[in-house]
Amino acid sequence: MRRTLIQFYRNSDLYVLFYNKTDGEFYKIPFRKKSSFTSIYLIVVTLIAIGFLFESVYENNHSLFLDLSLVIVAVAIACFFVDKLYKAYYMEEKVRPIYLDNSLFESCANEGLKQSVREIVVLIISLVLAAAAFFTFVIANNPKLLIVGSLGTATFLAFYYMKPLKRRRIIKNCEVKSIRSEVSKWKR
Repeated sequence: MRRTLIQFYRNSDLYVLFYNKTDGEFYKIPFRKKSSFTSIYLIVVTLIAIGFLFESVYENNHSLFLDLSLVIVAVAIACFFVDKLYKAYYMEEKVRPIYLDNSLFESCANEGLKQSVREIVVLIISLVLAAAAFFTFVIANNPKLLIVGSLGTATFLAFYYMKPLKRRRIIKNCEVKSIRSEVSKWKR
């Protein structure tokens, strides 16, 4: 996914509207087919099984260096998988510019602001959860906390890629430009 595009509005499971800051255009990008509940369930069960297996091996061999190395590896793995997921989630080959009339723009902007607030809350919670889990893992030497920390990191990164703070700034700037253009039309 091009990093110059900033998510503007997400329409449930159909598409996302992106704003390109360089050319001032909106783009509509549809989603790929989502994963099934079964595949997500299998991933969670696999992580739990790995946690139990890792705990029996880790119990006898742990040190501060190993703990910190494992935290770094867990963060790197989370980054890798979130990046792969993000690139595979959108149908980039179906990117197309879209024109938003005033009513659709206002509707998308209002919903986009609400979405960004929820995403910021999730960002904060997942960051705190990941940091607490990694810190507690190093202190308590419980490998399950390493998995919780990496899941928290993956959640944080997934929502970070949505750029909720930039979205809020873009929406506010677009609203100001829209109001200015409406005022200039009235003055004519």
